[in-house]
Amino acid sequence: ILKAQNEELENRKKVLLNRFGDNEDLAGVLDEFHENALLAGMSGVEGRGIILSLDDKINYDPLTDPIESIIHDSTINYVLNLLWAGGARAVAFNGIRLTAVSEISCVGPTILCYGVRQMPPYVIEAIGPVEDLEAVLDTDSYLAHLTQNKIGVRLTVQKSETVRLPSFSQTHDYLPYINWLREP
Repeated sequence: ILKAQNEELENRKKVLLNRFGDNEDLAGVLDEFHENALLAGMSGVEGRGIILSLDDKINYDPLTDPIESIIHDSTINYVLNLLWAGGARAVAFNGIRLTAVSEISCVGPTILCYGVRQMPPYVIEAIGPVEDLEAVLDTDSYLAHLTQNKIGVRLTVQKSETVRLPSFSQTHDYLPYINWLREP
């Protein structure tokens, strides 16, 4: 029900903003609003990019396998930082758009994203220069270490001509985070 209400509100917002676009005086304000919404992750985006999946070692045994054989928040954050460094312009984690206030953490064996429990396989979608994103992943020694047979983390990377990422407002409630950001 909440998702449907959110979609309805998003559609109403679009209708109202389109009305402003017809007024020449407000067109510049509307363009600036759209640009800022894009930069803040508050609008859906699409473009060329990659889709990668990280998964725990098959048949992980805590008595014999290294702890690195299961995915932790540090692994997710490491991969996200690689992607940002490789030129990613927009990223989503398990369908949740990441923003300037992204929050990925572990509580025991569970990874949380903005307090929402996530389960493997963990899917990260990134829009950006595909060749650069692939290169940064392919040449990383830590990822090579994790994916060797002894550790067994499963990593797949797929190029895509069209990666669609939702707006943050469609995947999570942004109101608790807005009060963290204030003008000086």
